[in-house]
Amino acid sequence: MREHLLQGRVDPDIVDLLDRINSSSDYYTTSSCSGRIQLAACGHPGEKGKLRVLAKWHRPIKVEELVLALNSCQELSVWFSVHPPILHIVARDLEAARKLLVQARNSGFKHSGIQGLGRRVVVEVMSMERLETPLRLHGVDLLEPWAYPMLVEAANKLLIRSKRRLERLKELF
Repeated sequence: MREHLLQGRVDPDIVDLLDRINSSSDYYTTSSCSGRIQLAACGHPGEKGKLRVLAKWHRPIKVEELVLALNSCQELSVWFSVHPPILHIVARDLEAARKLLVQARNSGFKHSGIQGLGRRVVVEVMSMERLETPLRLHGVDLLEPWAYPMLVEAANKLLIRSKRRLERLKELF
């Protein structure tokens, strides 16, 4: 994991939690994100193969950062989003997965569940804090610049709230 951290493939603010999970004999992580604010070019947010990330931040942002990123792109359709933390954790067995789900839900990760029961029991831990809104569609800006501070404030509040859930989960390991 340290190698992935140096390569920028692991969010620094989630490392302590990952270390605690991975030091357990019952669990290990396969992927994670500590939550992010993102600006992306795409027709619709679910188009993963067609989505191009223009800017992303794993921390609260300033209005100026959003404006700079938005003004720097010439894309016809641009979406602004907040994505909650997500962890994929392999559990030793179904009972360990059940215990993890109870811990996750008690920490506020209400959208958690078992994703795989094949060769491995994979638990997806995810919370509800999410926001997706188009800022530009077909070349037309949909939001006036005077509204950016309100959008950024709402996004930052969601991101901070979701990261607090990570802290609560960490305390249980």
